[in-house]
Amino acid sequence: MEIRQLKTFLSIVKLGNFSHAAQYLGYTQSSVTTHIQLLEKELNTVLFERFGHQLMLTTDGERLYDYAERILRISEDAKNELGNFAVPCGSLTIGMPESLCVYHLTDLLKEYSLLYPDVEIKLKFGISSDFRNLLRKNMMDVAFFLEKDIRDADLITNFLWPEPIVIVASPEHEIAQKEIVQPKDLKDQTLIFIESGSGYRAVLEEGLAKAGVKPRTVLEICQIQTIKQFVISKLGITVLPEAAVKNELAEGTLAALPWQGIDLKTDAYLVYHKEKWLSNTIKSFIKLTEERLLKNNV
Repeated sequence: MEIRQLKTFLSIVKLGNFSHAAQYLGYTQSSVTTHIQLLEKELNTVLFERFGHQLMLTTDGERLYDYAERILRISEDAKNELGNFAVPCGSLTIGMPESLCVYHLTDLLKEYSLLYPDVEIKLKFGISSDFRNLLRKNMMDVAFFLEKDIRDADLITNFLWPEPIVIVASPEHEIAQKEIVQPKDLKDQTLIFIESGSGYRAVLEEGLAKAGVKPRTVLEICQIQTIKQFVISKLGITVLPEAAVKNELAEGTLAALPWQGIDLKTDAYLVYHKEKWLSNTIKSFIKLTEERLLKNNV
């Protein structure tokens, strides 16, 4: 029985299926399957069973879950107690929206890696709703959120900077010719969004619903670069952090609409769970983030 097999087992339970666990752990799905098969062979039992599309633990799987959590907790405690943690080392799992990574955090990550080469940084791209889940399951150390505000009682939040949000279209799009753009002007338009769960998208959609405005079509695309190319091609209108479209606005391939409507105010936060044990590795990252990003965005 290996630690990595138990980590795989716990990841499957917490994330709900083999493919999500493989993606999270950075394994192929066949490797995840092999880990479980080896565990089942060694323990001479079956750990999972399927009911339709639902994956469930067997009775023995439920019993192993408790043992696996304790074994991994003891393993981490041993590393923390016996390792030389005065110098950050080990792994650091960070969640962040794509727009923040590409347009704000590249230099920070590079500097941290140079300062602490013994730390293995694992980046998980996604949205705040995903990160909340992973932070609460202790499968992520820290995460960057883009939200209007955060009121989760179990999360510690460090405000970093205000992040301007813009609604953009091709300069050749008919809506870009308007002197003022209001919610009613988005009626029967094609809106192109990052995946559901992003804070600024939720604010806009909620505001449009309250105003009784229904877009003609809503496209959901997970990559910002693809979204921008669609909008440049006049396939629709999108809402994104200003930093993500800064170059295109300067080049004139995209135009920021003169929006007068729902307040899309959004801030950037660094977040971790209040019960998370902060190793020197995590503390050093939080400290560097606050020093560099607060200084650069004040």
